[in-house]
Amino acid sequence: MAITDAIRTRESTTAAHGDGGTQSDGADGGTHGDGADSGTHGDGGASGFRPVPVWFFAFEGMLGASYDIVKSSPHAWTFVAACVVANIALARTVLRGRLKMAKAILKGRRTRKIAVGLIALRAGVHIALGAAGMQFTSPPAHVAVAVAMCAATVALLAFDQRVMLRALAAG
Repeated sequence: MAITDAIRTRESTTAAHGDGGTQSDGADGGTHGDGADSGTHGDGGASGFRPVPVWFFAFEGMLGASYDIVKSSPHAWTFVAACVVANIALARTVLRGRLKMAKAILKGRRTRKIAVGLIALRAGVHIALGAAGMQFTSPPAHVAVAVAMCAATVALLAFDQRVMLRALAAG
């Protein structure tokens, strides 16, 4: 698989430079109550990748749903901006050691397919409802679509991460 080859290449260059991938052992220690570590920590740890907690994908889901969040209220953009700041802060502090896995996930081919699929789903829902003569223009309708898009994004990214970790463990 292309992912495992790219990861092995990164791992060998990291080991050659003496980094060893241990920069984050003191920062988060894996004790944040994120159930993602329990079954896959050993698999991901062998290759230098630690799983990203599923709750972190909620930020990515929120960004995917930001259009509907902003349409639900005139002041909702402040919520989106605060979530972006929180996302950056968590990525640079608490999840510093897992940033390598997050970058690998976001650069993956499956992740691009997920992003395109979610955009197509959102556009398809708008087109289908428009063709049926029902468009959602009320704030509760926008919130409902935002929640659905966020949930779909979180589920698909968590699945993508599990597939990637299994590929690493098999390789």
